[in-house]
Amino acid sequence: MAKVNRDMIGQIIAAIGGEGNVALCTNCMTRLRLGLNNEALADKEKIKKIPGVLGIVESDSQLQIVLGPGKAQTAAELMNNMLSEGSNIAASMTTPEGVEFDADLGSIARDKKKSIKAKQTNSIHKFLSKFATIFTPLIPGFIAAGLLLGFATLLDQVLLEGVANPNPDLAYLIGYMKVFSKGLFSFLSILIGYNAQKAFGGSGVNGAIIAALFLMGYDPNVAKGIYSGIDSFFGLPIEPRGNIIGVLIAAILGAQVEKAIRHYMPDSLDMILTSFFTLLFMGVVTFVVIMPIGGYLYEGMSWLFLNLNGNPIGSAILAGLFLISVMFGIHQGFVPVYFALMDAQGFNSLFPILAMAGAGQVGAALALYRKSAKESLLRTQIKGAIFPGFLGIGEPLIYGVTLPRVKPFVTACLGGAIGGLFIGTVAYLGLPIGLNTVFGPSGLVALPLMTSNDGIFAGMTVYLAGIVISYIAGFILTYLFGTKDVDLS
Repeated sequence: MAKVNRDMIGQIIAAIGGEGNVALCTNCMTRLRLGLNNEALADKEKIKKIPGVLGIVESDSQLQIVLGPGKAQTAAELMNNMLSEGSNIAASMTTPEGVEFDADLGSIARDKKKSIKAKQTNSIHKFLSKFATIFTPLIPGFIAAGLLLGFATLLDQVLLEGVANPNPDLAYLIGYMKVFSKGLFSFLSILIGYNAQKAFGGSGVNGAIIAALFLMGYDPNVAKGIYSGIDSFFGLPIEPRGNIIGVLIAAILGAQVEKAIRHYMPDSLDMILTSFFTLLFMGVVTFVVIMPIGGYLYEGMSWLFLNLNGNPIGSAILAGLFLISVMFGIHQGFVPVYFALMDAQGFNSLFPILAMAGAGQVGAALALYRKSAKESLLRTQIKGAIFPGFLGIGEPLIYGVTLPRVKPFVTACLGGAIGGLFIGTVAYLGLPIGLNTVFGPSGLVALPLMTSNDGIFAGMTVYLAGIVISYIAGFILTYLFGTKDVDLS
């Protein structure tokens, strides 16, 4: 796999239309996310030929370049540094063999405009892909808190449970490791409110304040802590329901209200009065409309996915379609569902089902490796992407191995569906399993985070069995049906 360096980033900058065409450069775990001033100037075929680029996703008016785990953040930092230098970056960079960069960006625009317009993402896709902006920055915290809770639970069950005289220091250590998870989930809505309002064009702090309305206790006689000092809204009962759904609705609407107010607010008064009127208005809407509606939506979503997760067919469908949602970059849209399931069950029962999709793809990649020649480029690509695949990071395999060959992508999805069928069957028989946190790592790394109503060992065993079944199913289906007339060079 090619390294991320100035040469590679310079090639990307040249292929997207030069440094003047970059409006925003950020990243998620595996993708370099670029906001472009003129999308028509980006030559996607040239970008795909740059060594180290695994694929491209168009999402939410962004050009997302798939680089793989551990590389996207490095690429974003390096690109931002190079852009801040303000020099003619592209001119000083070499080009990869077989790639010629056309200096006439106007001709690129003319040649590409029709195809770009034809591929414009729809409004629902754009809306869902904003969830990546909201939740991706929080993922490291989810993983850390989940791992701490998982190891603490493991120590608790192995060393403390049933012991007559437990070691007090060990008990303190376990309690200390659990406190981070409690802190995260107690006040996570504030972080989400901040990110959501910012993602939709408002001020993050206003979103955080609006989200806090869902966390406060409403008692007029208490003035300390998180209590508000009121018990009703002008006589109407306050029910801080809706959780994450209500917070998202309030923050997204709050961003639109803030932008509308700012449009008419004189610049000299913007800092003082825009947030003032935004909060004053949004507080009314939140208490009177959003909290009740958000509560019903939250309960309905919990019911729907509890029933989908709790039966074999629903679980198979969810697992089988998940890679497609990853392909389009809208898989972050499942995150609100994760919150609903955490509240309803105490763990995220959807996550292990969706994780089967990545395991099916690993099995498919292993079948392609077995079928391909020893010195083939395909084997080299699989060697670079298979280890992240075992760790649950599937995008390098999607864009570098299975999706370009189509049939293996289909058989990978079917392999994941079989794993989902197994997880759903076990849940239907009375043992649903899930992640102990809202979001976490997938693949084998998720084992310490698995839990169930019968303890963590049952959760870990079922999850591992599902992973192995998906590996085997993906391998067999791809080996038998996914390689005919497929380029294995």
